[in-house]
Amino acid sequence: MHRQVDTAALDEFCHILFRTLDRLGGDLLPLSLSERPTAFEKYPRLLLGSIAYHNNVEAGFEEWKNKVLRDASDYRRQQEFPELLTLKKWLLEHRNLFEGRKNNLNHLKRSLYARVYEYLYPRRLLSGAYAEANRGRPEALEEDAIRSNFRQTVQPQIERLREVYGEEKIEAILLEAEEFLVANRHRYR
Repeated sequence: MHRQVDTAALDEFCHILFRTLDRLGGDLLPLSLSERPTAFEKYPRLLLGSIAYHNNVEAGFEEWKNKVLRDASDYRRQQEFPELLTLKKWLLEHRNLFEGRKNNLNHLKRSLYARVYEYLYPRRLLSGAYAEANRGRPEALEEDAIRSNFRQTVQPQIERLREVYGEEKIEAILLEAEEFLVANRHRYR
């Protein structure tokens, strides 16, 4: 008998996972959308593999966390460590989605690239558009300038994305894109 894949819960998991990786910085998720698929999938796939290998969410997460912390940006690792704890808490509360559930793990492995790309696309579109609009103006990549000018600068992209994602989701995307740009502004110089 086939077990149903719980796509709603897996969508929630992916959002938390990708947000965590994005906030931790470094090269945990690619800056450019034109990177090879393996650049998008590496760290999420490592987590899924560790959970599957141990058939235990907590053991798999701890093994994966060690690797992620080694590869995260030094500054962001300290500031964003609570994001890892949020992910761990979610995983422990939903361990029944993963332990003994190869159907969910296999579904995630097969849909991982599309899920990561879907998460990153609007965020990288906005941060890249801001950086491109301010090319040659390093002062525009200072935190205060980004916080003051981000929405105005990327307004045409916001309107396009609003049509696709709706009002509720676009606000969260804007906040995450702006935070990413502030945290990674040195990468856009």
